[in-house]
Formats: sequence, C-alpha cells, structure tokens
Amino acid sequence: MAIIPPHIVDDIMQASRIEEVIGEFVSLKRAGSNLKGLSPFTEKKTSSFVVSPAKQIFKCFSSGKGGSVVTFLMEQGHYSYPEALRWLADKYNIIIPEEEAAKPAKRELKDDLPKNQLVVITNGIHTEYYPEGKKIKLKGLVDNDNKRQGVWDYFAKNGIQLSMMEYRDGLKQGVFFQRYKTGVIRRTGNYKQDQQVGEWVQYDENGTRVEIKQFSD
Repeated sequence: MAIIPPHIVDDIMQASRIEEVIGEFVSLKRAGSNLKGLSPFTEKKTSSFVVSPAKQIFKCFSSGKGGSVVTFLMEQGHYSYPEALRWLADKYNIIIPEEEAAKPAKRELKDDLPKNQLVVITNGIHTEYYPEGKKIKLKGLVDNDNKRQGVWDYFAKNGIQLSMMEYRDGLKQGVFFQRYKTGVIRRTGNYKQDQQVGEWVQYDENGTRVEIKQFSD
C-alpha cells in the first residue's frame, strides 16, 4: 500500500469534520457548544460520549478513549492509521496521488471501455473513470514527466464538480475549491508551493460560512 504524502494527510485532516464522521456511527445531540451521545465502546446507557466540533476531538468518559477523528475510526472500525486516512479521503473526495500513479495508463477511451480500464492518458490529458467505465472521476493535464499541470477537476458520479485545484510542476499552486455532492461549495482557498496560504473558508451544507482560517505566505 502506497505511503500517503504529508501534504495529502494535511488535506484530509483539514477537510474532515469529526461531528460528520462520528455522526455516521453515533446518534449525537447538541449540548451547548458540544455534541453528546451514547458510548460506542461500552454498553452504558448514559450520554458519556462527547464530541467537540470546535476542537475536532472526542472523549468517551465511559471507556476513557479520546482523540481525533482518525483515532475514532481506528478505535471504532479497528482500522490501521493509513486505513483510517483512506476512509476519510474517500468520504471527502480527496485523491491520494500514489494510488493514481499505480494505475496503468491505457489506450484512448472507447465506448466499450472494459471495467478494469480506468485511466486514459491522451495528448497529455489524464482522465480517470469510475469503475463502471463511463463517468469521469478525475481529469487534468500532465507533462512528459507525469507531473500535474494547470487545473485538475474531480467529479461525483452525478456529474457535479466536487473540487478544482491548480497545479504547477506537480505542486498545488493557486486556487482550490471543494463542493458537497449537492453542488454547494464546501471549502475555498489558495495554495502556494503545496502549502495553504491566505484566507480559507469552510461552509456548511446550506452554503453558510462556518469557519475562516488564515494561513501565512
């Protein structure tokens, strides 16, 4: 299994919302600035499980367990650290480059595309398809050294553009935005030499700003 580069781990952690992830496993109710629910680790019937959206951590007072969203997945789903990161990357539509590179380039796409023919590189355009072989998942330019150049787009199966990111010589450089599968903008910001810079804005599923972070140049 390919190693996940540090900047992709940062992207995964930036995109992940612990309340959304844990909400898939535990019924949570608002309690002031936190969320509470029953412990997923014990049989106790009191609301001893607390999630802090502001701090992006959880604490289970019944079992003593606590930590980040990755820790929760490792405890709840018995995932390894890389497996938990990949679970989050899949949920938040973040591409892990090494996994793309491991897929063989194929000849030009035909209408009868075989199910295992997922990647096509034609005239410098890298196009990746969903396993069904018909709908585009990822598209962008690569140079002769297989480095990403220009704008890369990632799409949901319903055709919605989930994210757009600019690259220069394989590095993130320029505008980035990410959508929910409904089409509503989730996150916007800029990169410089693979690093987040300037103002990054997070939105909820109604399109309302919920968080603004400032990154130095």
